[in-house]
Parts: sequence; C-alpha cells; structure tokens
Amino acid sequence: MAFPMRTRPAVSPTRLPSTRGCRVARARTRRAAALLAALLACLPVPAARGQEALPAADIATLFPAETHAAGTEAGVTVLSRARPLYALREVRLGLLEAAPRIDLGLSYDSDPTGLPHGAGGFVWHTAPSLTLGTGRGDDTIGIALGADDVRVPAVPAADRTDWTAAAGLRFGFGADRLTLDAAERALHEDGSEIGALPTDRPLPYRIIALRAGYRIGGARLSLIPALGFAAWRYDAARLGGVSVAQAYRDRDVVQGEVTARYALAPRRDLLLVLRGTQSHYVAPQPGAPSRDSTGFAALIGAEAGDGILHLRILAGWEQRDFIAAAYGTHAAPVAEAQAVWQPGGMTTVTATLSRRIEDAAQEGVAGYTETQAGLRVDREVRRDLLVSVAAGMQRAAFTNGGGRETGTSFGASATWLLNRRMRITAAETVTALAGAASTATSASGSVTRSVSLLTLGFGL
Repeated sequence: MAFPMRTRPAVSPTRLPSTRGCRVARARTRRAAALLAALLACLPVPAARGQEALPAADIATLFPAETHAAGTEAGVTVLSRARPLYALREVRLGLLEAAPRIDLGLSYDSDPTGLPHGAGGFVWHTAPSLTLGTGRGDDTIGIALGADDVRVPAVPAADRTDWTAAAGLRFGFGADRLTLDAAERALHEDGSEIGALPTDRPLPYRIIALRAGYRIGGARLSLIPALGFAAWRYDAARLGGVSVAQAYRDRDVVQGEVTARYALAPRRDLLLVLRGTQSHYVAPQPGAPSRDSTGFAALIGAEAGDGILHLRILAGWEQRDFIAAAYGTHAAPVAEAQAVWQPGGMTTVTATLSRRIEDAAQEGVAGYTETQAGLRVDREVRRDLLVSVAAGMQRAAFTNGGGRETGTSFGASATWLLNRRMRITAAETVTALAGAASTATSASGSVTRSVSLLTLGFGL
C-alpha cells in the first residue's frame, strides 16, 4: 500500500555540553540514525498499489524526506527514534558518511497491473540505495540515491524500475538559513491510482524538481520565502493494446511561496502560507484548448505540541484560472492537517487530512479536487520488533464532467531488526478503487487489490 507522501525534514544536530569524546560519539550516533531514517523514508518501497502519484500542488513534496526543508517535524516517533544497536553501519568517503543498503522482497500481488479483473502473480522486488551526508550545526549536505526494480514473471507487462537521485544543501547565517534542493525521479503510474489512466502496463514518467528557500528568523516572527520549479515528462501509454501519446500532459510548473510563522508561546505558533503557481503545458494537442493556468492558494492555521500531542492545522482557499474559456476557473476550499499522538514511549498514532487541487490525466479535463484522510498506528513491541497498522481514503472529484473516484486502503506490517546489518519485514495490504468517468480514456470500474510482501533488508 502506498500512502501519500509527507514531508519529514531532517533536524539539524545540536552540540551537547559534554567532553569532546562524548560529543563525537553522540554525533556519530545521530548521523547514523539520520541516515537510517533517510533509507526508510525517501527511497521507493514495494507497495500494494504501485508508485503513488506524487502531488503537484506543492513542489516541496516532490523531494525525498531527508533532502528538503519544507514542512515540519512532529518530534521523535516510534519509527524515527534512534536505535544505536540497530542503526546501519557507516562507511566514510572523505568528508561524507555513507550508508549503502539493499532490500530484497517477494510478494504475491492479486492484480499487479491495477486493472479490473487483472491476473495475479508473484513479484520480485530489488531495491538498492545509498545515502550520504555530512555537516555540523546548520551547514549540512544530504544525498539520496535509490532504485526499486519490480519483476512479475506471470505478468511481464507489469515489470518496471523506478529510481530517485536527490541532493540538498543547508547553510546557516545566524538565525537565518538557506536551503537548496534538487531531484530527478523516474517513476511509473498504474491504473489503480486515483486520477490515473487504465493503461495496459505501468506508464513511465519523469520529474525534475528544483527549489530554493531562505528562512528569515526573528524573536517571534519568521518568514520563509521559497521558489520552486518542476517539470513532468510522460512516455506513451498502452491503452487497449494501442500506443497513445501522453505528451499533452508534459508541463513546466513555477511556484513561489511565503510561509509566515508567529510564536505565541514556546511550541505554539500561528501559520500563514501564500502560494502562487504558473503551469505551462509544453506540447498541447492540436486544436485542443490550452490547459495553461495561473493559481493562487492562501492557508492559515496553527501548530502546537507538548511532547505527547502535536497538532498542525491549515485551512484556506485555492483557485486556478485557465487561459482557455472552456476550462474557466477551478476553485475549492483546501486544507492540510496532521495530528501525532504519543500516549507512551512505545506507541505513536498519526492522523492526516488534506484537500487540494491536482492536474488531471484525462483529455478534456482540467483537473480534480482530491480529499485524503489517513490513520496510522506504530507500536514498538520490543526494542527489535516494530508493528504498524494503517488505513486510508482518497476521493477525487473531476471538473468538466470527468466523474468521481474513491480509493480505500488498509494495511499491517511487522519489522524485525536482527542486527545493524539485517532486518526482516512482513506486510499485508488491501486496496480498492471505485470510479465512474464520462471519457473513454478515463479510469472506470472497480479494482480490488491485495499484496502479501516479505522483505529482507541488508546494510552493506
């Protein structure tokens, strides 16, 4: 099961008041934990529904978790807690500390193509990865490289290889901080995803993203202006055995954003987010209305935490004005909310809710409004045994008579940490997608999919 990706930025290490030897040892432990978190968070993982489509509403979400600075960190959770006895061993490469890893998995997927009445089969997963990092204080460098190769012997059309290459830089200037991020990702889209086309095989596409931000710190008020660019490029799709060009979906997006944070009290802040977006489709279909648009979003909210409960809630309005009169204006209320509850040191409960406007894949449809909700419970049964259960819901309402789609997902997993080099994960996920559409190239019908996965992870 692939849940919506959430930002989880790295926290800059702080110097502890101790002897030099203790500082070095603790710093190494923190860096090892950060590298392990990067491996778990930012690389493609075998999933029940294939690679989840990345949202375009916020360019900051396109970067792997440990290489960008957008979003907030809710604190140390069951999954992010440092475990020195099981942290991956580091390999020093000059100034960088590297953590190579490979995950080998075998699963049974009841519908690897994500199409109604698709045939099931066993799936082999191979996911090598490498993270590198260095830095002291507010000056850090992070690099993440990874791939996820999927082979389905019974359904060769479902074979695919995804990969990610990303880097992030942080430079501190007193209370201010400059962040620079770059990423390129080669991914695939299949018919079991919200808003996707019912393709015969996973549809390859690539994303190139760049982002720069500067935090201007103050005693109570801080401002974070940011500028981002992202380019989507799609290969041809196979629909009913026929090759159909998808170049009409290729687009360049420029996005500017300002986030204002005002501290009411320690760990209690007011937030204001203003975001402007310019979308340009580089290869429109001849004679078809242009899908170029200019958008604006404004959200206001608050963030608070006391070590047990952390809340972040934003709500507002988003509007996109299209050049073509046929598409007009697409406007809707939008929201971003997250609650992290830690009733004890062994349990973390995370609830998320979001509503946003996204670009549509279908011809003649300008976009859709997507609502997502998720609930996840992580439990540390023992120091070396972690279990998780999760449930999620997605709903998409398309413009221009494009219909509606609803997706649900349920999953459970257990990870056994054997030592600093090996771990075993067993997972079971069930997803369902139901929708009705008015165009021939839109996803329609219902798809129910279950995946049983066993993964063995090695730190090299």
